[in-house]
Amino acid sequence: MTAYGNIYSSSFGGIIYCYNDSTGALEWTYGNGGEGNSTNAGFNAPYGDYPTFIYAIGNGIVYTVTTEHTIETPIYKGALARAINATDGTEIWTLSNYDGGLSATAIADGYATLFNGYDNQIYSIGRGPSATTVSAPDIAASFGTPVVISGTVTDISAGTKQTEQAADFPNGVPCSSDASMTAWMGYVYQQQPIPTNFTGVPVQIYVLDSNGNHRLIGTAMTDTSGTYSLAWTPDIAGNYTVYAQFAGTNGYWPSSAEAGFVVMNAPTATVTPSATPTSVADMYFVPAIAGIFVVLIIVLALVVLGMLRKRP
Repeated sequence: MTAYGNIYSSSFGGIIYCYNDSTGALEWTYGNGGEGNSTNAGFNAPYGDYPTFIYAIGNGIVYTVTTEHTIETPIYKGALARAINATDGTEIWTLSNYDGGLSATAIADGYATLFNGYDNQIYSIGRGPSATTVSAPDIAASFGTPVVISGTVTDISAGTKQTEQAADFPNGVPCSSDASMTAWMGYVYQQQPIPTNFTGVPVQIYVLDSNGNHRLIGTAMTDTSGTYSLAWTPDIAGNYTVYAQFAGTNGYWPSSAEAGFVVMNAPTATVTPSATPTSVADMYFVPAIAGIFVVLIIVLALVVLGMLRKRP
């Protein structure tokens, strides 16, 4: 008996039932409700539903596996391990898995471990650690010029260090959104096709400027390489510290990183000398005096010329 009610599986029926502890009323079922709530086996198994067993309940999650004491030939296709919300019966995640009748399963410290008969490996499933990097221009940027802040957010779980994963992702395994997690983990660990609708994770970018102001300047999304970038135009000169913050998801713990860059002072504008204003005297009096002098010179020249003509 748990805080979530009495939870039972119907084994070969493939349906999980949850009843209220106090009233006995059926709270929810899992396995018969269509997409995201189905254990239907189609034509891949002799039963209408995969034989589904509960192997653990903890931290508000019901863990189930497809298993049977005798392995069918051919082996079940499409069998899944599942994590189901114990409160309302909604599906949290699925993993391609056939238990193989071993029931080698356990949960502890927020991690679920189980044997997978499809590849004969033991899986540990839970929230994984992440690593965030950030870089900014390593030379002084000109004031008014955009700078590009970039970095990565990668999955650094123990499984990513295995030989196959390290070879497939030499630059690290990119973190995926919760919505992409099932398909992405199948691609990384089980040679499933690469998902065509992959979405990454958001990274918030903050700066501490030379005036001591700490502020959010934008949010960037990572891509299938785990890379993000953000272009931003600094609004003051001086030293900047830039912080990249990944807040984490249901699949990954948060991580952060910081870097620095410098913005040069804005160039001082060159002042063009203004023209000296022309005074009233310069505009009227000086030209008038000059004109009088010109007239006097002309008159004097005429007088002299007249005197020369009167000489016997």
